[in-house]
Amino acid sequence: MMATVLFSCQTKTEVLPADLTSAKVAVSKALDAHWSAVKAKDADAVIALLTDDVLSCGTDSKEFWTKTEMYNNIRQMFADTSLRIDVTIDKREIRIAKDGNSAVAFEQMFMKPYSQKIPVRTVYHLVKINDHWQFDFTSVGFIPDNEDIGKLNKALE
Repeated sequence: MMATVLFSCQTKTEVLPADLTSAKVAVSKALDAHWSAVKAKDADAVIALLTDDVLSCGTDSKEFWTKTEMYNNIRQMFADTSLRIDVTIDKREIRIAKDGNSAVAFEQMFMKPYSQKIPVRTVYHLVKINDHWQFDFTSVGFIPDNEDIGKLNKALE
């Protein structure tokens, strides 16, 4: 009985729900900042959007990069003056966690310097750190249409 009385007398702190709409806008701005930095070939700005323990998976099955490896790869890629980064996002979806502190997003596009026939899908996981959204996981993959899989398999024989 005493425990019930003590427990019921405790002040209850109310957890305010996260503003998921504002979080979605902020994540969208982080994605836009990423693409602005990529189009400007600004490796430092791209890397500033990443957590220290980011894992970035590239389009090749052997590409698993840490932050340092990603930085070195994109610096080298951006140094190529013939590279024209021509990307238009065809579809973007953002899902914010209920607590408002993490998000999953994906974008679909054609990366014209690499393929004008096979779309690319990039999947991101972002976390909110000190009111700033940062990427802690990215994965980029070509996503051929199902009807093209057979043609691709034949081409790889």
